[in-house]
Amino acid sequence: MKILLTNDDGFDAPGINVLRERLLDDNHTVCVMAPASNQSGTSQSIHLGAGMEVREIDENFFTCAGSPADCVMTAIHGKLFDKPDILLSGINRGPNLGLDILYSGTCGAARQAVLMGIPSAALSVMWPGDEFFGSEDENEYYAMADFAAKNLEVLKSLAVTAKGGLMPKERCVFTNVNGMAQSRRYKGAKFAGVSFREYIEDKVVLKDLGGGRFDRNFSGGKVQSRGRCYCDYEACVEGYAAVTRLYAEPSAAPTLDGIDFKV
Repeated sequence: MKILLTNDDGFDAPGINVLRERLLDDNHTVCVMAPASNQSGTSQSIHLGAGMEVREIDENFFTCAGSPADCVMTAIHGKLFDKPDILLSGINRGPNLGLDILYSGTCGAARQAVLMGIPSAALSVMWPGDEFFGSEDENEYYAMADFAAKNLEVLKSLAVTAKGGLMPKERCVFTNVNGMAQSRRYKGAKFAGVSFREYIEDKVVLKDLGGGRFDRNFSGGKVQSRGRCYCDYEACVEGYAAVTRLYAEPSAAPTLDGIDFKV
Protein backbone atom coordinates (compact mmCIF):
# COMPACT_ATOMS: atom_id res chain seq x y z
CA MET A 1 0.00 0.00 0.00
CA LYS A 2 1.14 3.58 -0.71
CA ILE A 3 0.98 5.52 2.56
CA LEU A 4 1.50 9.24 3.19
CA LEU A 5 2.48 10.25 6.73
CA THR A 6 2.29 13.64 8.40
CA ASN A 7 1.81 14.97 11.94
CA ASP A 8 1.73 18.20 13.92
CA ASP A 9 4.59 17.50 16.35
CA GLY A 10 7.23 17.93 13.64
CA PHE A 11 9.22 15.60 11.41
CA ASP A 12 11.63 14.57 14.17
CA ALA A 13 8.96 13.60 16.73
CA PRO A 14 9.12 9.99 17.97
CA GLY A 15 5.53 9.11 17.05
CA ILE A 16 5.81 9.62 13.31
CA ASN A 17 9.18 7.85 13.14
CA VAL A 18 7.98 4.81 15.09
CA LEU A 19 4.97 4.63 12.76
CA ARG A 20 7.16 4.95 9.67
CA GLU A 21 9.48 2.15 10.75
CA ARG A 22 6.58 -0.15 11.64
CA LEU A 23 4.96 0.35 8.23
CA LEU A 24 8.26 -0.14 6.41
CA ASP A 25 8.61 -3.47 8.23
CA ASP A 26 5.52 -4.60 6.30
CA ASN A 27 7.07 -3.47 2.99
CA HIS A 28 4.62 -0.66 2.33
CA THR A 29 5.66 2.36 0.27
CA VAL A 30 5.88 5.06 2.94
CA CYS A 31 6.25 8.76 2.13
CA VAL A 32 6.55 11.52 4.71
CA MET A 33 5.69 15.21 4.42
CA ALA A 34 5.77 16.61 7.94
CA PRO A 35 6.10 20.07 9.49
CA ALA A 36 9.61 21.41 9.94
CA SER A 37 8.69 22.50 13.50
CA ASN A 38 6.00 21.81 16.08
CA GLN A 39 2.58 22.84 14.77
CA SER A 40 0.38 21.60 17.62
CA GLY A 41 -2.93 23.44 17.91
CA THR A 42 -2.93 24.72 14.32
CA SER A 43 -6.11 22.80 13.39
CA GLN A 44 -6.68 22.93 9.61
CA SER A 45 -5.01 26.29 9.07
CA ILE A 46 -3.22 26.93 5.79
CA HIS A 47 -0.71 29.57 4.77
CA LEU A 48 -1.71 31.70 1.79
CA GLY A 49 0.58 33.50 -0.62
CA ALA A 50 3.89 33.60 1.23
CA GLY A 51 6.56 31.08 0.28
CA MET A 52 7.32 28.07 2.47
CA GLU A 53 10.52 26.07 2.42
CA VAL A 54 10.27 22.38 1.55
CA ARG A 55 13.34 20.26 2.33
CA GLU A 56 14.28 16.68 1.47
CA ILE A 57 15.55 14.88 4.60
CA ASP A 58 15.80 11.34 3.26
CA GLU A 59 14.37 9.21 0.47
CA ASN A 60 10.61 9.89 0.32
CA PHE A 61 10.96 12.03 3.47
CA PHE A 62 10.33 15.78 3.27
CA THR A 63 9.61 18.65 5.65
CA CYS A 64 7.45 21.70 5.00
CA ALA A 65 7.68 24.99 6.90
CA GLY A 66 3.92 25.13 7.34
CA SER A 67 0.98 23.54 9.08
CA PRO A 68 -0.08 19.88 8.83
CA ALA A 69 -2.78 20.85 6.32
CA ASP A 70 -0.10 22.68 4.31
CA CYS A 71 1.92 19.46 4.33
CA VAL A 72 -0.99 17.49 2.86
CA MET A 73 -1.64 20.08 0.16
CA THR A 74 2.08 20.31 -0.67
CA ALA A 75 2.48 16.54 -0.96
CA ILE A 76 -0.58 16.11 -3.19
CA HIS A 77 -0.65 19.27 -5.29
CA GLY A 78 3.15 19.45 -5.44
CA LYS A 79 3.23 15.95 -6.96
CA LEU A 80 6.30 14.91 -4.98
CA PHE A 81 4.80 11.43 -4.54
CA ASP A 82 2.24 9.26 -6.27
CA LYS A 83 -1.27 9.69 -4.89
CA PRO A 84 -1.40 7.66 -1.66
CA ASP A 85 -3.93 4.96 -0.86
CA ILE A 86 -4.27 6.36 2.65
CA LEU A 87 -2.94 9.20 4.80
CA LEU A 88 -2.03 8.60 8.43
CA SER A 89 -1.56 11.66 10.63
CA GLY A 90 0.43 11.11 13.84
CA ILE A 91 1.21 9.42 16.05
CA ASN A 92 0.48 12.48 18.15
CA ARG A 93 2.24 13.05 21.47
CA GLY A 94 -0.87 13.52 23.57
CA PRO A 95 -4.56 12.71 23.09
CA ASN A 96 -6.95 14.18 20.56
CA LEU A 97 -10.21 13.41 22.31
CA GLY A 98 -13.50 15.25 22.16
CA LEU A 99 -13.07 18.99 21.79
CA ASP A 100 -9.31 18.52 21.26
CA ILE A 101 -10.30 17.59 17.69
CA LEU A 102 -11.23 21.20 16.96
CA TYR A 103 -7.74 22.47 17.78
CA SER A 104 -5.65 19.51 16.65
CA GLY A 105 -3.28 19.86 13.72
CA THR A 106 -3.16 16.06 13.66
CA CYS A 107 -6.90 15.90 12.97
CA GLY A 108 -6.68 18.94 10.68
CA ALA A 109 -4.35 17.04 8.34
CA ALA A 110 -6.65 14.01 8.24
CA ARG A 111 -9.63 16.26 7.54
CA GLN A 112 -7.75 18.03 4.74
CA ALA A 113 -6.81 14.72 3.12
CA VAL A 114 -10.32 13.25 3.04
CA LEU A 115 -11.65 16.46 1.50
CA MET A 116 -9.01 16.00 -1.22
CA GLY A 117 -10.17 12.48 -1.97
CA ILE A 118 -7.69 10.51 0.19
CA PRO A 119 -8.88 8.14 2.94
CA SER A 120 -7.31 9.20 6.22
CA ALA A 121 -6.95 8.53 9.91
CA ALA A 122 -5.58 10.58 12.80
CA LEU A 123 -3.61 8.64 15.43
CA SER A 124 -2.90 9.88 18.97
CA VAL A 125 -1.80 8.53 22.35
CA MET A 126 -2.51 9.69 25.88
CA TRP A 127 -0.71 9.14 29.17
CA PRO A 128 -2.16 8.35 32.61
CA GLY A 129 -3.49 11.50 34.20
CA ASP A 130 -4.42 12.90 30.77
CA GLU A 131 -1.14 14.79 30.52
CA PHE A 132 -1.10 17.36 27.73
CA PHE A 133 2.33 16.20 26.60
CA GLY A 134 3.65 12.84 27.69
CA SER A 135 6.95 11.06 27.35
CA GLU A 136 9.11 10.91 24.24
CA ASP A 137 9.96 7.26 24.90
CA GLU A 138 9.63 5.61 21.47
CA ASN A 139 8.41 2.35 23.05
CA GLU A 140 5.21 4.06 24.18
CA TYR A 141 4.09 4.64 20.58
CA TYR A 142 4.45 1.06 19.45
CA ALA A 143 0.97 -0.23 20.33
CA MET A 144 -0.68 2.49 18.22
CA ALA A 145 1.77 1.99 15.35
CA ASP A 146 1.09 -1.75 15.43
CA PHE A 147 -2.67 -1.17 15.53
CA ALA A 148 -2.52 1.12 12.50
CA ALA A 149 -0.29 -1.27 10.55
CA LYS A 150 -2.61 -4.22 11.18
CA ASN A 151 -5.77 -2.27 10.32
CA LEU A 152 -4.83 -0.23 7.25
CA GLU A 153 -7.56 -1.75 5.09
CA VAL A 154 -10.15 -1.25 7.82
CA LEU A 155 -9.16 2.38 8.38
CA LYS A 156 -9.31 2.97 4.64
CA SER A 157 -12.76 1.40 4.40
CA LEU A 158 -14.14 3.66 7.15
CA ALA A 159 -13.45 6.80 5.11
CA VAL A 160 -15.86 8.65 2.84
CA THR A 161 -13.91 10.93 0.51
CA ALA A 162 -14.64 13.66 -1.97
CA LYS A 163 -14.61 12.23 -5.50
CA GLY A 164 -12.46 14.27 -7.84
CA GLY A 165 -13.56 17.48 -6.20
CA LEU A 166 -17.21 16.48 -6.40
CA MET A 167 -19.46 16.18 -3.37
CA PRO A 168 -20.10 12.54 -2.45
CA LYS A 169 -23.61 11.32 -1.69
CA GLU A 170 -22.62 11.06 1.97
CA ARG A 171 -20.73 13.65 3.94
CA CYS A 172 -16.95 13.17 3.97
CA VAL A 173 -15.68 11.09 6.89
CA PHE A 174 -12.25 10.47 8.43
CA THR A 175 -11.29 8.32 11.41
CA ASN A 176 -9.81 9.45 14.71
CA VAL A 177 -8.00 6.79 16.80
CA ASN A 178 -6.77 7.29 20.36
CA GLY A 179 -5.14 4.89 22.80
CA MET A 180 -2.98 4.82 25.89
CA ALA A 181 0.77 5.15 25.34
CA GLN A 182 2.26 1.68 25.71
CA SER A 183 4.49 -0.88 24.02
CA ARG A 184 2.08 -3.81 24.45
CA ARG A 185 -1.11 -4.44 22.50
CA TYR A 186 -4.48 -2.91 23.27
CA LYS A 187 -7.27 -5.05 24.73
CA GLY A 188 -9.11 -4.48 21.47
CA ALA A 189 -10.81 -1.64 19.63
CA LYS A 190 -14.15 0.01 20.30
CA PHE A 191 -16.18 2.52 18.35
CA ALA A 192 -16.77 5.48 20.64
CA GLY A 193 -18.52 8.82 20.63
CA VAL A 194 -16.91 12.21 21.10
CA SER A 195 -16.41 13.35 24.68
CA PHE A 196 -16.92 16.86 25.95
CA ARG A 197 -13.60 18.18 27.21
CA GLU A 198 -13.62 20.95 29.81
CA TYR A 199 -10.28 22.75 30.08
CA ILE A 200 -10.02 23.91 33.69
CA GLU A 201 -7.62 26.58 34.94
CA ASP A 202 -6.16 27.46 31.54
CA LYS A 203 -4.27 30.71 31.94
CA VAL A 204 -3.18 33.55 29.69
CA VAL A 205 -0.68 35.97 31.21
CA LEU A 206 0.12 39.23 29.45
CA LYS A 207 3.39 40.91 30.36
CA ASP A 208 3.47 44.62 29.57
CA LEU A 209 6.53 45.37 27.44
CA GLY A 210 5.65 49.05 27.11
CA GLY A 211 4.68 51.02 24.05
CA GLY A 212 1.40 49.15 23.68
CA ARG A 213 3.21 45.80 23.35
CA PHE A 214 2.58 42.69 25.42
CA ASP A 215 4.16 39.27 25.69
CA ARG A 216 1.47 36.56 25.83
CA ASN A 217 2.10 33.32 27.73
CA PHE A 218 -0.41 30.46 27.75
CA SER A 219 -0.38 27.56 30.20
CA GLY A 220 -2.82 24.67 30.19
CA GLY A 221 -4.59 23.49 33.32
CA LYS A 222 -6.48 20.29 34.07
CA VAL A 223 -8.93 18.53 31.77
CA GLN A 224 -12.25 16.90 32.63
CA SER A 225 -13.89 14.59 30.08
CA ARG A 226 -17.55 13.64 29.94
CA GLY A 227 -19.62 11.80 27.37
CA ARG A 228 -23.28 11.89 26.36
CA CYS A 229 -22.77 8.24 25.38
CA TYR A 230 -19.86 5.76 25.55
CA CYS A 231 -17.02 8.08 24.57
CA ASP A 232 -13.45 8.09 23.32
CA TYR A 233 -12.01 8.99 26.72
CA GLU A 234 -13.70 6.02 28.42
CA ALA A 235 -12.44 3.58 25.79
CA CYS A 236 -8.86 4.84 26.18
CA VAL A 237 -8.72 4.59 29.95
CA GLU A 238 -10.19 1.07 29.74
CA GLY A 239 -7.23 0.02 27.59
CA TYR A 240 -8.89 -0.03 24.17
CA ALA A 241 -8.10 1.75 20.93
CA ALA A 242 -10.93 4.31 20.71
CA VAL A 243 -12.13 4.59 17.11
CA THR A 244 -14.35 7.53 16.17
CA ARG A 245 -15.62 8.37 12.69
CA LEU A 246 -15.86 12.13 12.19
CA TYR A 247 -17.55 14.26 9.56
CA ALA A 248 -15.04 16.40 7.71
CA GLU A 249 -17.58 18.82 6.26
CA PRO A 250 -19.35 21.45 8.37
CA SER A 251 -22.95 20.50 9.07
CA ALA A 252 -25.77 22.97 9.61
CA ALA A 253 -27.66 22.72 12.88
CA PRO A 254 -31.46 22.39 12.60
CA THR A 255 -33.30 25.57 11.71
CA LEU A 256 -35.59 27.16 14.29
CA ASP A 257 -39.19 28.14 13.66
CA GLY A 258 -40.65 31.47 14.70
CA ILE A 259 -37.47 33.57 14.41
CA ASP A 260 -38.16 37.04 13.01
CA PHE A 261 -35.01 38.34 11.30
CA LYS A 262 -34.79 42.08 10.70
CA VAL A 263 -33.44 43.30 7.35
